[in-house]
Amino acid sequence: MHKRFAIGVSLVGLFLAGGPAFSADMALKAPPLPVPVPYDWSGFYVGANGGYGWDPANLNFSPAAFASAILGPFGYVVTGSSGPVNLSVNPQGWLGGVQLGYDWQRGAAVYGVEADFDGAAINGSTSAPFFVTGTLGGDIADFTGNVGLTQKIDFLSTLRGRLGWASDNVLLYGTGGFAWGHVITSVNTFGIKEAAIGQFSPAELAALQVGASSDSFRYGFAVGAGIEWALAHNWSIRGEYLFVDLLGGPGTLGIPGGAVSFNYLPIQVVRFGFNYQFH
Repeated sequence: MHKRFAIGVSLVGLFLAGGPAFSADMALKAPPLPVPVPYDWSGFYVGANGGYGWDPANLNFSPAAFASAILGPFGYVVTGSSGPVNLSVNPQGWLGGVQLGYDWQRGAAVYGVEADFDGAAINGSTSAPFFVTGTLGGDIADFTGNVGLTQKIDFLSTLRGRLGWASDNVLLYGTGGFAWGHVITSVNTFGIKEAAIGQFSPAELAALQVGASSDSFRYGFAVGAGIEWALAHNWSIRGEYLFVDLLGGPGTLGIPGGAVSFNYLPIQVVRFGFNYQFH
């Protein structure tokens, strides 16, 4: 009886002494927690974007020079006019389209190339009245009218490089490259009215209604920056700012007495979009 009791006490002592080691052994054999895998920005992607853009255009117009150039051959003599007209229009509006590109990632550095193609409705127009006093064949012949300026951008596209820094699923980047767009600019006189009926012949009145337009693709450069956030394995959303300067193409547009100068066409764009990435 005493021997059995002693054996039992010994077993309990061994169990208690080995308990911490047993628990530690169990802890060592517990499955490790999964290590999060950073988001990989490498690969081809396609997406869509939409945003807003704006740009300036200017016109300088002299009513006196306009009247002399148009009516001078008919014997018209300018005696006075309203001052020079300086028109400034700021086209603005929506744009949207698609983009595609490819990125490479090395550590936190992400670099790639992207092309986008956007239809646009960036447009604006403005006008101002003017008057001219003069004589025609010795008779008083005064008239009033309006001069207008309109500009529209209906297509904008870029081909740019991207260089950024990634913190897991957030990418901050700068971008720059080539840009081109379709720009329509027009200037015209309208609403010409003679001060007294019969001062001008139909041909003279028709000659005072003049206009000119430029419809062309222009090219230049684009620079900007953005932020992109990966929501899931393949989807991301982004916000982006671009400064686009269209340098190439016609630099001036004129009518008698007036000229629009747009040797460069600065366009500012803020847009948002999403991408689907092929990993």
